[in-house]
Amino acid sequence: MFGTGSVSYEVQSRREGRWRIEGAYTDQEAALSAARSQLAATGVEEAKVVKFRTVAGLSLETVILHKTVPQTQRKGLTLGGTAEGAPFCRTPDDLRGFESRVVIGRLLRPYLDAQRITPTELLHSWPLFRRLEEQGALLGAAIHAAARHHADVHGVSHAARARELRQLVEAVSGAARDALAERRRLPHFDAADLPGTSRAIDGAVGREGHDALFLVLLSQHLEAGGPLAGKLDMLLALTGDDVEPRHLVLLDGVIADIMGSADTVKELLGAQPSLHAGLGALADALFDRDPDPALVPALAPMAPSLRRVCRLVLEGRLPQSRAVLVERLRQSIAGDQPLDRRDAKVEAVLTHDLADRLKGADGATLGGAAMEKALERRLLRHRQSVLRAQGMHDIADRLAGR
Repeated sequence: MFGTGSVSYEVQSRREGRWRIEGAYTDQEAALSAARSQLAATGVEEAKVVKFRTVAGLSLETVILHKTVPQTQRKGLTLGGTAEGAPFCRTPDDLRGFESRVVIGRLLRPYLDAQRITPTELLHSWPLFRRLEEQGALLGAAIHAAARHHADVHGVSHAARARELRQLVEAVSGAARDALAERRRLPHFDAADLPGTSRAIDGAVGREGHDALFLVLLSQHLEAGGPLAGKLDMLLALTGDDVEPRHLVLLDGVIADIMGSADTVKELLGAQPSLHAGLGALADALFDRDPDPALVPALAPMAPSLRRVCRLVLEGRLPQSRAVLVERLRQSIAGDQPLDRRDAKVEAVLTHDLADRLKGADGATLGGAAMEKALERRLLRHRQSVLRAQGMHDIADRLAGR
């Protein structure tokens, strides 16, 4: 009597306790398929399909699918490294500085990678900082790790230093909270006109407040970047030949933050067949050299974004990123992982090959004496392993003490 009316379907998902509409459909199977895809997506807690039918002016609503994602027992996040090298910060700007962010990146690496954010974003975004606070003792553990380091190195009171660091953290997070509260009144971040953005920032807070507010707005801009590799693409799009020096310094800092993520660098390097291949590819890129043609068939292609970063590093335009990438090379060479797990006998040959590829046209080793020491350490460990395999443990032990 009333006819068939109109039928539509709405797919909804719940993330972090909040429901949101993911899409509207006219076909039931398409809606159900979209809901199942949502259930498999990261961060989704529930998904449902709601059927809406309008008949003779009446709207009927029926839930035809409602599923909850099983909650797996997750291990608590822990610190990812030590506070070695943590600068003795005295002001909020010190805490936001490059050396401090390197240590923050090391301490909070598991958390930052899981959230797909950089230390710069964490320090300039109140929602991201609040999310870290909700992780329980993780923030406190990082503060106390830095305080212990300062106590050991500078002879200060651990407890007093922890209180001072907590006050600095609260000052930085408070500034980010205030910026969020004033978001509607703040200048708009125009990715196509950074000079115009900076002029607006200078007019709003003065030149002394420019950098902090610029990074707040940049962090908001990067929210759409998704994973760190996507954010890197967005940052590189801002580093054209006409970029102003003060903008390049700030962009370099965030790019350096991304280069501090080992997982992201591995992703950008591609699935290389061995540690030697990955380190060699990165070294070649930092000198803008083409790889050995004989090795090309076995190498995975490097992401264009990483090659672009290396080219800017070689041009001297990204000094902070250079420091992080060189340190990543040094740590990997100084580490215990074999250069090629398939054949331990070639360790010495591959180490010498890396030593050659780390030399520039002037013969100087990238990373200087620290890199040379790491190479020597790897060669020494290899010689010791060969001696021990032959039963000459005393000689191997003496090599370690020379």
